[in-house]
Amino acid sequence: MPTCNLCGGKEFAPGPGGRLGKDGHGPRCVACGSLERHRVSAQALQALHGTDLDSRRALLIGADRGADPAWFRQCEVLQSPAPGSLPAALAGYGPGSIDFIGMTHVMEFLTNDQDAFVRLMRLLSPRGVLQICFSDPRMRPWTAIVPGPPGTLRRWYGRDLARHFRCHDRRIDVKMRETADPGTGDVLPVHFFYHQP
Repeated sequence: MPTCNLCGGKEFAPGPGGRLGKDGHGPRCVACGSLERHRVSAQALQALHGTDLDSRRALLIGADRGADPAWFRQCEVLQSPAPGSLPAALAGYGPGSIDFIGMTHVMEFLTNDQDAFVRLMRLLSPRGVLQICFSDPRMRPWTAIVPGPPGTLRRWYGRDLARHFRCHDRRIDVKMRETADPGTGDVLPVHFFYHQP
């Protein structure tokens, strides 16, 4: 029986706009409201770093949650006051002061995603992890921008993701973990970024 790995819920309903998962079942957990991307992010994080999360200082950025704040030694949840920008509160953190940063479907809407990426990586400690759940980059060869209403945009990342963020030049390792959603069975990728030693 499908079970939500964030709350243990077993009842699922259609997602936003009546959307169904690829299996034809509802992707939204009735108990906590999570969707595939939230559960997949949480499952990938637990698989890679679950044994040491309770020793980490964490930031979760944006409205979507791909991790439970209770998993960490210390965790702050930050929202952006304006679409397309990072929270101003990030300026209060020094370089190397954060052990984990988690974002789900945030980078796609940032006006300057490359500057944001550099800024986030600068905040990571030497053992730090930046976890990002993108709208599936496996589906496209190249990253592209689609303008939205005035002053907004939507970026669709492609398989060139590591090149787009210049990870090799910046000595950043990238791991992609494909994980099955315990609710719908959909397999989605989650990306982890680390400083090279």
